[in-house]
Amino acid sequence: MSKTMIDLENPLISVITVVYNAAQTLEPTMLSVINQTYKNVEYIIIDGGSTDGTVDIIKKYEDKIAYWVSESDKGIYDAMNKGIDRATGEWINFMNAGDSFATQDVLCTVFERGHYNDIDIIYGNVYLIGQKKVGKIGNLNRIKYYMPFCHQSCFVRTKLSKNRPFNIAYKIASDYDFFCDMFYKKHKFHHVNEIISLYDESGLSSLNGKETEIEYKKIRGPLRNLRYKCIFFLHGIRVLLKTTKKLLIL
Repeated sequence: MSKTMIDLENPLISVITVVYNAAQTLEPTMLSVINQTYKNVEYIIIDGGSTDGTVDIIKKYEDKIAYWVSESDKGIYDAMNKGIDRATGEWINFMNAGDSFATQDVLCTVFERGHYNDIDIIYGNVYLIGQKKVGKIGNLNRIKYYMPFCHQSCFVRTKLSKNRPFNIAYKIASDYDFFCDMFYKKHKFHHVNEIISLYDESGLSSLNGKETEIEYKKIRGPLRNLRYKCIFFLHGIRVLLKTTKKLLIL
């Protein structure tokens, strides 16, 4: 089979790892990418100028990496934009330090069994490491109010990411800002019912809930914030009614 045919059937996937002083967690992340049985992978690592031995780990696997750099940046989304600039694949996935692909075969499962000619964003399921359970995927329409899937479990058309880089004015929720923009511009999302990634909930957004919600509110805007409050108020009423009904039965 010619190289052209292989490329057509198995698109090049650019996997980007953004890291800063994460020597304790980086290697498992890297191995989950390097050991994928899907062979058409371009691995890119953007390090923010680590001083804790992270760079030594990167150098250990240098022959498996398409591009890496260690330099200061303006935050995680600036680093992610640097990775996007370097990506040459058809799809981009961000697998940052501490997270990993669920299995060695997951890229094969997604890209050798599926055809996504008219799809812009593929998203799958996630296993939450700390909670030891599969995270629930929300209805995509709920993206108006919160992030209904895990960023590590999705693949975005590279051309979309290059045309619309992350807004570095946001420090925690710029990925949510990006996906909201894609949703409202009617780009096509597609869910695959596979666990794509193992997610470490000790990440930036998980540890900074109040700051994350402040950025979410800015992204949602006043009208959607009002709808958001109404939805959760009504949800609270439904929970209260169900609880009351159970108590009355008892």
